[in-house]
Amino acid sequence: MALVTAILVVALASIAAAAILSAANIAIHRAGNLQDSEKAWWYADGVEAWVATILERDAKDNSTDSFKDAWAKPVDYLPVDEGYVKGRIDDLQGRFNLNNFGDADPQRYKVYVALFERLLQNIEGADPSQAQPLAAAIRDWIDSDSDPTGYDGAEDSEYLSHAPPYRTPNRPMESVSEVLAVKGMTRELYDRLTHCASTPAGPVSCITALPVYPTAINLNTAPEPLLRALSKQPTGALDLFLRDRNIKPLENAADAFNAPPAGFLTAADGITQKMVTVQSDFFLLRAEVFIGSGRLALYSFYWRPSQGATIVLGRSTDIE
Repeated sequence: MALVTAILVVALASIAAAAILSAANIAIHRAGNLQDSEKAWWYADGVEAWVATILERDAKDNSTDSFKDAWAKPVDYLPVDEGYVKGRIDDLQGRFNLNNFGDADPQRYKVYVALFERLLQNIEGADPSQAQPLAAAIRDWIDSDSDPTGYDGAEDSEYLSHAPPYRTPNRPMESVSEVLAVKGMTRELYDRLTHCASTPAGPVSCITALPVYPTAINLNTAPEPLLRALSKQPTGALDLFLRDRNIKPLENAADAFNAPPAGFLTAADGITQKMVTVQSDFFLLRAEVFIGSGRLALYSFYWRPSQGATIVLGRSTDIE
């Protein structure tokens, strides 16, 4: 009995020791992961501040924004202690601002609807007939009244029947993903619009949600489907511009309206010089920090005013 008791005590002691060692090992790994995550966050914070200085320096060096600028060069591998950083900066004014549908001018609203319809025509798998209903629903999402925009509009009565129910915010969209809550928008169409073109640096979106409207589209950085949507019948001049704009961007938006063969836009399409630009105020940082076995993704939304310092209007981690 004494021998059995001794063996039992030793077994229990061994089990307890193994449990203590296992818990200690887990705690050590947890502490290491927390340390890596904290280090990754501070690197990401440093990248965010670094990008602000790049944008400010670029504004001082030239009066246009294009793929020739320093901010437009992606960083595939930047070594740091125990890891590396990668990322890129996107020009948000190279996209179509969904908040433009809130424009109070009915004539400009019609032009934006026509532009959106042509954009859907240029995106494989998208249905152009969805453009007008979506534009009306987005307009009602943004405007301050409770009157639906025509037959396709949608105000509170439409969304209160959902589960869970919600109301229209009656303000500009704060995030492009907010459009997923709007009547008529599907996940499939959203994915096609936010991955409308591909580049070596990754997929490019054709839509955005900027805090001011209407905003002009930067011709030097707009994805090809959006650039082609600016004209009812794109010409060879547009093909030449797309081919050469990485090395010969426009210095003035008015040049796009020159007589053929140089110009590729016409007022007959409804697009005015105020609707396009070669300068941008809003940018998006996509940064990824890899420390140890961990990863942190940071998305920072910048506003670069004509006067004053560049401001970070918002940020999120792991998702745009």
